[in-house]
Amino acid sequence: MGAQNGTAAEPQFEVASVKPSAPGSRGPTIYNPTRERFAITSITTKSLIAYAYDVRDFQVSGGPSWLGSDGYDIVAKPQGEASNERILAMARGLLAERFNLTLHHESKEMPVLALTVAKGGPRLQPSVGTGGPEVRGGRGRLVARKVTMGLLAAQLAGRVLGRAVLDRTGIAGEFDVDLEWAHDESPDLGPSIFTALQEQLGLKLDPQKGVVDVLVVDHVERPSAN
Repeated sequence: MGAQNGTAAEPQFEVASVKPSAPGSRGPTIYNPTRERFAITSITTKSLIAYAYDVRDFQVSGGPSWLGSDGYDIVAKPQGEASNERILAMARGLLAERFNLTLHHESKEMPVLALTVAKGGPRLQPSVGTGGPEVRGGRGRLVARKVTMGLLAAQLAGRVLGRAVLDRTGIAGEFDVDLEWAHDESPDLGPSIFTALQEQLGLKLDPQKGVVDVLVVDHVERPSAN
């Protein structure tokens, strides 16, 4: 474990363990943070950067080849309240201290998808759970609890589609989502992600172009030992 000192303006994890994931691990899985524990399993450094800066993987460019391949398991104790903004700040501090990360922002125009309401209206299940959002999934499945439409769009962008997805649904509130589709888009194995969204959630994706914020990695190192 390594102690990390922070300030009120930039909270840090009190202690944090960063270890290479077991070979063959699938992920990432981000667990609902509490005052006592923050945990992520099988996350690449690229995905951790995207998480900490609240962007998607495709918005992170540059860096060495291992940035998007080597997975890590992270367990940490938050400093104070475990609100989303504070947790993200702590994750950025972890990247700076343990990965020696430096980066800068650029704006680029690229193809995007707009998440909108399909004909017939939405088919969404309002969330009744407590705590913060939780998202997990794998090939052909996305399970989310207490997510807004903005967070759902972000998860579709980062986990499934690899391009920006903008929330244009106009729907407020938090929802529980169980979405399944054929990962290789073979009609014999099930619906495509586009069809599944319409049939299961009453939502659709419309192609557009837009300016997207991109993080360019200037320097990063494999994490220091615990």
